[in-house]
Amino acid sequence: MNRVPGMSDLDKLFKPQSIAVVGASNNHDKVGYHLIYALRKYPGKLYPINPKEGEIQGRKAYPSLQDVGEPIDMVALCIPARACLGAIEDAAEVGVGVIFITGGGFAEADQQGQSLQDEIVDACRRNNIRLLGPNTAGFFNPRLGVMANFAPLVSFFPAGDIAVVSQSGSMSIILGTVLQTNRLGVSIGVGVGNSPDISVSEILEYLANHEETKAIAVYLEGVVDGRRLFDAITKTTKKKPVVVFTVGRADIGEFASSHTGALMGSFALKIAALKQAGAVVVSSSNDLIDAAHILSKVRLAPNKNPGVGMLSGQAGPALVMTDYLRGLSVHIPKLEKDAISDISKALPVKTFIQNPVDTARPLHHIFEKVFSTIIEDKNIDLILTYALHEPMCVEPVKLYQAMQRKHSKPMVFVTNGAPEDINPTLRDLESMDVPAFCSPERGALAVWALVEDARVRYRKERDLIPDKIVSISQTLSQSPDEAEAKKLLSKLDIAVPQHRVCQSHQEVFTAFSELQKPCVVKVLSSSISHKTEVGGVHLHIEDEAALKVALDQIDSIEVSRDTEYLLEEEADPGLEIIIGAKNDASFGPTVLLGMGGTTAEAMEDIAIRLAPLTVNDGLDMISELKVSTLFDNWRGGPQYDKQAVARALVTIGSFISLHPEIMEIDLNPVRVYESGCVVLDALVLLM
Repeated sequence: MNRVPGMSDLDKLFKPQSIAVVGASNNHDKVGYHLIYALRKYPGKLYPINPKEGEIQGRKAYPSLQDVGEPIDMVALCIPARACLGAIEDAAEVGVGVIFITGGGFAEADQQGQSLQDEIVDACRRNNIRLLGPNTAGFFNPRLGVMANFAPLVSFFPAGDIAVVSQSGSMSIILGTVLQTNRLGVSIGVGVGNSPDISVSEILEYLANHEETKAIAVYLEGVVDGRRLFDAITKTTKKKPVVVFTVGRADIGEFASSHTGALMGSFALKIAALKQAGAVVVSSSNDLIDAAHILSKVRLAPNKNPGVGMLSGQAGPALVMTDYLRGLSVHIPKLEKDAISDISKALPVKTFIQNPVDTARPLHHIFEKVFSTIIEDKNIDLILTYALHEPMCVEPVKLYQAMQRKHSKPMVFVTNGAPEDINPTLRDLESMDVPAFCSPERGALAVWALVEDARVRYRKERDLIPDKIVSISQTLSQSPDEAEAKKLLSKLDIAVPQHRVCQSHQEVFTAFSELQKPCVVKVLSSSISHKTEVGGVHLHIEDEAALKVALDQIDSIEVSRDTEYLLEEEADPGLEIIIGAKNDASFGPTVLLGMGGTTAEAMEDIAIRLAPLTVNDGLDMISELKVSTLFDNWRGGPQYDKQAVARALVTIGSFISLHPEIMEIDLNPVRVYESGCVVLDALVLLM
């Protein structure tokens, strides 16, 4: 084959020197027609393959791949699903390196389609052929003129520096049109379809080193190999920003047998993993493009909480943007006293000048002076400016030309006006790498994305699993009961109440005399996941009479073996939380934090991370809870020990990372104090 030395598998896809289209057609109703048409400006060698045609759209047609007689880098199959197997074997005979299949009827259709897809994947692997699709519209690389997509409109997409990676072929086209509408271009756009071979993860890794790509916009639906995706985003975001729009908010997935499983719905876990990996996660296709837009122009250094300076020619849009940003916890710090003093001398008395700064429609030289004062403030990491299109007041191109000579901090401009008036300004600013937007909400969203990218990258540093946890790790052969689970927690330095395991009433009474009152007595059986629901937990036991009543009630519970009892000292009151962990089929080991009991499930107030995680990850999980204020002297209450909770999250995350045989860990409730925390109930379920 005529290969470029060092050419990667995905170079063969995105930068082919020759393309053959099997199923090429002169019939406007056929996919093979539209693909040839979209490739009409392709500068390489294009071979239409159709045994019934001598010429297709002005190009010589060939009966088969073997009849071409020249090296072929890539083959597009625009033929029925059943015909694809034979075409793959034909492609293998002439040394083709990559194939993409446009048609459907595979795994997305039914079990028969899944079987056919499996056969196709096997044929590609046997012949060392990479596969894009099936069930994809294709891809486009405007800079090289490789518009290998059956939607003709892609041939009009301009080249740019934003890559589009989509699980849906149609969404890759739609996102390309949104970029084009916003005066932006595409570096590479691809729909992966069913992706049994070439996946979103692999494409992200490729784009991390693709010089023409400055930012990556990703559309996700389901995630099959979540851990691979997590690792790919983690690696990629070290080099360039990744923005993700994903669907599935209404899908809570299958509930497992404990609260932890119920709370780790697929969407919540997916979002948590994407953010933890370093992606900026947005909630619409328009937001996806606006976020990718700004991040393709500028990027902040990793920062825990970047400060945004805001300057506006009008008060209304400043209020809109401030409300939007503060609603997303973006830091808009008050300016330094010296800055406020300088600005107050330049502006009317009634303007607001602490940040945001409302200039009340000033002249250009005043606007420039205030801008310079804000951006020089040490608390400001970037500046967001709004001004209606009024050249007599603000001339943004001149303003930013002057400011870029003096300052290196990112600058963002937002305006509104008649399209014919503002478009030249927006175009000139973009050429200067000043991101420009034409509505307060879009400008604020873009600034949030810039801040969020800095924040998620700041949080990404990860620790290794502590040596002590590795040293005590041993494979579990069966699900432990609560007492065995608590013994395991004690080895992990996670506190549990003083307790005794008893086989008879007499042993219970003897242990009762040795423990501090009040006590709690529970049924002990690994076959009972939720003891409270069967009357297996009795609290506030102060004397032997109450203990006898509790034991008699426990004896009435049906268990799979002889009844055992767990007697333990009742813990002091505190703040109750739940700590859970799960080995997810897609994302692997994961950790959850929520309020204790059934509160977290009722309020849907949880935080999730992939494991292993750091103490800082754990502290961030606490701060994400809607009720996180309860930790901090709520209404004169205690300051609860966040560090202890974070350490417990790290430990549980590390432990489940070492134990693929564990399906789930459910510590609920965990009682938190001013110093330390104690696990009151523990459930460990094996696969």
